[in-house]
Amino acid sequence: MNEIKVLLVEDDADDHAIIQHLLLKIPNTRFLMDWVTHYDAALKSLATHNYDVCLLDFHLGAHDGLEVLAKAGEKMWETPIIFLTGQGEYEVDIRAMNLGASDYLVKDQLTAALLERSIRYTIGREISRKALQKANEELEMRVQEKTADLAKANRQLRQESEKIKLFAFSVSHDLKNPAISLYGLTERLFKNYGDKLDEKGKTHCEHIMASARQISTLVEGINLFIASKKTPLNIENLDLVETLAAIRAEFSERFRSRNLEWSYPSTFPLIRADRICLERIFGNLVDNALKYGGDQLGRIQVGVSETEHYWILSVSDDGIGIRTKSRDRIFGPFMREGNVQQSEGLGLGLAIVKELVGKHKGKVWAQSGPLGGASISFSIAKGTS
Repeated sequence: MNEIKVLLVEDDADDHAIIQHLLLKIPNTRFLMDWVTHYDAALKSLATHNYDVCLLDFHLGAHDGLEVLAKAGEKMWETPIIFLTGQGEYEVDIRAMNLGASDYLVKDQLTAALLERSIRYTIGREISRKALQKANEELEMRVQEKTADLAKANRQLRQESEKIKLFAFSVSHDLKNPAISLYGLTERLFKNYGDKLDEKGKTHCEHIMASARQISTLVEGINLFIASKKTPLNIENLDLVETLAAIRAEFSERFRSRNLEWSYPSTFPLIRADRICLERIFGNLVDNALKYGGDQLGRIQVGVSETEHYWILSVSDDGIGIRTKSRDRIFGPFMREGNVQQSEGLGLGLAIVKELVGKHKGKVWAQSGPLGGASISFSIAKGTS
C-alpha cells in the first residue's frame, strides 16, 4: 500500500472532516495527514516538513491561501500545492495557477475519485519536474566541466603556439645571418679569385649564392607568415582603386616583360579593412598568378561583388589553372603547384593570404575562373571592426 504525506491547510472543521473521509475512501493508498488551520502554521509546516502534497484552502481568516502560495513561491518550497475553494471563482483560479498551484478544486464538487486523480497527477508532475531539474543540473555541471577543460586546452594551445612562434623567429634569425655571410663570402671569392677558378668552380659559386639567397628568402617568408598571425588589425575605410594602383606599380616591370594585361573595375564599394593586410593579400595573389600561370598567362583580372554580410574579392587569370584535387591544400604552408624543384617561391604566399583573410572573419577559396584559368576569391566580413 502506498503512503502519501499530506498537509491540509483548512480553517473549517467540517471541511476537514469531509476531506479526511474522502481520503479514506481512496483504495490502495494510506494518507498520513497533518492538519493546520491558519496562515502562520501553514508556513511553518511547509518550511520544516517534507510533504508529498499540500491541500490549501482559499479562506484562512485574516489571510488567504493565495498569500500562502505567494510565500511558498518566494521561499522556493518544493511541496506541490492543490488549491481548494468553496465555490468556483475564475479570477481566483487564474491567480492561484499563476502563483504556482498544481491544481484547482472546488470543494462543493469534490469526490474521492476527483481528489485521488488530482493528487496522483500532482505528485507525478512533481516527480517529473525533479527528475528534469536533476538532469539539467547534471548537464550544466558537465557543460561547466567541458568548458573548463576547453579553456585549459586553449590556454595550453596558445602557450604552445607562442613557443613555436618564438622558436621559428629564433631559427629564422639563426639561419639568416649565416646565409648572408655565406653569400657575401662566396661573392667575394668569385670576385677576387674568379679568374683562377675553372667553369666547374664558378658554377659551384653560383649555386652556393643561389642557395644562400633562397635561404634568406625562406627566412623572410617565415617571418611574414608568423607576423600575419600576430600583427593586430588597423581597420579603416579603404579605396581599393588606390590599393590596386599601388599593386600595379609594384608589379609593373613583370607585367611589361611578359606583356600581361591587368584590369580591375573602375569603381569599388567602400570597404573597411586593414590596408597593409589587403595590400599583402592582393600582392600575394598577383604574385601567385605570375608564378604558376604558365607561359600562356596573358591576363590578370580583379573582381568584386558583395552579399548581405560580406564583400567578395577575387584575382583571376587565363593561365594553366589549378588542378581540382589541389584546390583545398594550396592554402597550407609550403604547398606549391607542379614540380616543386621547378616551381618558384616558397609555398607560403597563399598560406599568408588565408591567415590575413581569417583575421577579417572571412574565407578564401580557389575555383575555375571566368578567364579560363585559376580564380582565387576571398571574403571580408562587413562587420569587421
